[in-house]
Amino acid sequence: MDNLFSNEFKELVSKSRDAAIELGYDYISTIHFFIADCDSNKSNSIYKFGFTDDKAYKKFKTEYTLPKVDLLDLISESLPLTKEAEQTILLTENQRLLRRQIEAYPCHFFLAALKNKESLLYDCFKHDEKALRSLEIYYEEMGEFKKGEMALKQISTKYQNPSLNSKSGFLAKIAAILKWKK
Repeated sequence: MDNLFSNEFKELVSKSRDAAIELGYDYISTIHFFIADCDSNKSNSIYKFGFTDDKAYKKFKTEYTLPKVDLLDLISESLPLTKEAEQTILLTENQRLLRRQIEAYPCHFFLAALKNKESLLYDCFKHDEKALRSLEIYYEEMGEFKKGEMALKQISTKYQNPSLNSKSGFLAKIAAILKWKK
């Protein structure tokens, strides 16, 4: 299952943990993935899709910042994912398969988040009925769906969805990526 995660996605998962801690949370939600990607300053970041300027982004980030507390006492080895983040990660696999890509990329996660009505990120964009389609166009224009394309015949049982009832598969791998590194 590890080979289904791109290095970009693994990095995003790791940075979402750091973003959650920086903002004062003891859990990771889709908002933390979003902020981690926006902070990455990568050319394919969702930042340009979500914000018109730095002022709007800083305002958004401030709205999701909790009062400063010392979380070191609260954090053992990892931060838990919220249920909405877990569900979005499972839906990420569907987006990867839909786009016929060998690995999951951040674009798959963010598309899944905008499709998941339980997602906190969905909640941020729900006022814009065209947000999902606009994000698809954004990623198409950036060439995100051209990375690691696979032919239809490559889609086999080894690329099928992990069981939604199992902690193995995607969620177990995400948990391993989020482990606290001492």
